[in-house]
Amino acid sequence: MGLFDQFIKKTKDIIYKPQSDLEAWIGILYSCMSSDGRVSDVEIDSLSRMIVHKQKFSGIDISPLYDSVSEAKLKIGGIGLVEACTEFVNKGDKDTLFSMAIEIVLADGILEKDEEKVIELIADRMRIDSELAEKITQVMLIRNRGNVVIVD
Repeated sequence: MGLFDQFIKKTKDIIYKPQSDLEAWIGILYSCMSSDGRVSDVEIDSLSRMIVHKQKFSGIDISPLYDSVSEAKLKIGGIGLVEACTEFVNKGDKDTLFSMAIEIVLADGILEKDEEKVIELIADRMRIDSELAEKITQVMLIRNRGNVVIVD
C-alpha cells in the first residue's frame, strides 16, 4: 500500500443505489443518452416526452431523479449506473424500458459502438431474451431510419 492510497477514493468504494424504480428508469435512460459522451437538449426533450406518457410517472417531478442519476454517472460512469439501476427495475417493466432505451440511442437512426455496448449491457443485466432484443432493435432501426439529426 502506497503512502497516499488511503486518501484516494476508489470508484469501487462509491456506492449508488436508486431510491426507487422510477429513478432506476431515469438512470438507465440517462446512461443511454450520455453514452456518446454528451447529452443534448434534444435528447433531454426526447426523454421527457417518453416519460410523460408513462402512467407510472404521472405527477412525478423527474428533475430530482435526473439530478441524482447525472451526479451518480459522474462518480461511477455509465456502465456503473446501468449496473446499479437494472436490479431495481420491476420485472414487468423490463421489455418496455429496454425498447425506450433503444429508441433513445437510435433517435439519430445510427447505432454507435458505445451505444451498442450500453444496450447490450442493459439487455444482459435485465435478462431480455435475445430474440426479443433483436426484434425490438430491428423495429426501432426501421422506425428511426432517415431521422433528421438536430445538433445543439
